[in-house]
Amino acid sequence: MAKEERILVVDDDVVIRELMTDILEDEGYTVVSAPNGKRALEMVRESADIVVVFTDIMMPEMDGIELIHEARKIAPDLVPIVMTGYATLETARAAVKEGAYDYVLKPFNLSEIKLAVTNALERRRLMTENALLNEISELLNISESIASILDEDELLKFVLSAALSRVNAERGSILKLNKDGKSLRVVESVGIPADMQNMEVSMEGTISGWVAGNMQPLLVENIKDNPHVATFGFDLDTPSFVSVPIERRSCSLDKTMVSQTGLPNVLAVMNVTDKRGGGVFSESDLKLLNIIANHTAAAMENARLLKDIEEGQREIIFTLGEIVETRSKETGNHVKRVAEYSKVLARKFGLTHPECEVLRLASPLHDVGKVGIPDAILNKPGKLTPEEYQVIQTHAQLGFDMLKVTKGPVLQSAATIALEHHEKFDGTGYPQKLKGNDIHIFGRITGIADVFDALGVKRVYKEAWDLERILDLFREERGKHFDPHLTDVFFANLDEIIQIRDAFPDA
Repeated sequence: MAKEERILVVDDDVVIRELMTDILEDEGYTVVSAPNGKRALEMVRESADIVVVFTDIMMPEMDGIELIHEARKIAPDLVPIVMTGYATLETARAAVKEGAYDYVLKPFNLSEIKLAVTNALERRRLMTENALLNEISELLNISESIASILDEDELLKFVLSAALSRVNAERGSILKLNKDGKSLRVVESVGIPADMQNMEVSMEGTISGWVAGNMQPLLVENIKDNPHVATFGFDLDTPSFVSVPIERRSCSLDKTMVSQTGLPNVLAVMNVTDKRGGGVFSESDLKLLNIIANHTAAAMENARLLKDIEEGQREIIFTLGEIVETRSKETGNHVKRVAEYSKVLARKFGLTHPECEVLRLASPLHDVGKVGIPDAILNKPGKLTPEEYQVIQTHAQLGFDMLKVTKGPVLQSAATIALEHHEKFDGTGYPQKLKGNDIHIFGRITGIADVFDALGVKRVYKEAWDLERILDLFREERGKHFDPHLTDVFFANLDEIIQIRDAFPDA
């Protein structure tokens, strides 16, 4: 047994206490004693190094059964051993029910006591190792989950829930640093009033602000014993809480940029309070929350980086689409409308959220192949000759050939859309004359979005159609040009489609 670990002997008979102390100390153990259950409970609460408790059952004020019950609330890994001269089935059952590991009979047998202690310590060692393995396993699971969540709001919601569960707390919040660096905002919370969600908290004169500004965690076992913390005016229902910073994990260049802006090198602050059962947060709770906070910081930065990459990719895609439209003497809002129409149709058709987003990002490149079409044909004001029409049709294959070598789901999807958005459901489209579901769903959706928008705007070779004329065409081409199911989805959500059209008008 480690030197800092102790055995507690509890008995109202001083002779028994002294005898047990002598026996155990002769075996090299550190022993403390208490004359009754109440004092023993105080000692367990005050000292975390008591690992085994020998307790009599029949004691005044608080008997051994109640002591075991209350002590294990404070120290769940405590190993109780019952001492009794009245060993009955009923008392044995009661003791075991409350967590007693073993019992020894009075008068004592030295070998029985030695064996009971040896077994109790071995049990505690196994329990500790098992608890450690379970904790490591749970932390790994939490870490894997954190790393897999790409949406920052969803990430913080999961993190707070996982943190509260791991430290056995009922109340907590996460506050993100605002861009001005002078305040924080409550973005996730559990167990606090609803009106506190999105509440602004100053960096000055608040616990969260202090933790963020100093980038130091704060563990308070009892706020009454910490007057410097109490001056923040932090109103708690319970006196114990933990607050940890979620620190930026950045490169040296990023740190330089942060210092130039004067912003603290922190992303957010996580607070937990209300330990279940009125307990007190410990150093192990603080350590665990710091580990979770470190994983959260890395995941937050990854989510933000991914968002920046997606934003940049979207801007590049829209710019390419706009370049194509400019060559065609059209405005860039066509590709924006097609993107939003496509997302609505995909969502209502039942595609997943990621699929809808990929389609929204990829569809603006449906006509990218037109960059390879001569201006004389692309911008001809009159009707095209059969030969010129054949040249125009090559833009689908040209677009595919331009994009097929790219990597990533968005540009690969854009390649498919470029190739198939002029295919028709009845097989009369181009360039491959695909039919029905052989046409990729992205191609079928973008084809509807593109035709609807193109007919409604003026082009160099035609006037704009009015809405009723367009809708009549869609009714007529249902099952011919257009997927019949998608056509039904289009009509069922026409109001939303019109709202998008009106939101992105041509100049």
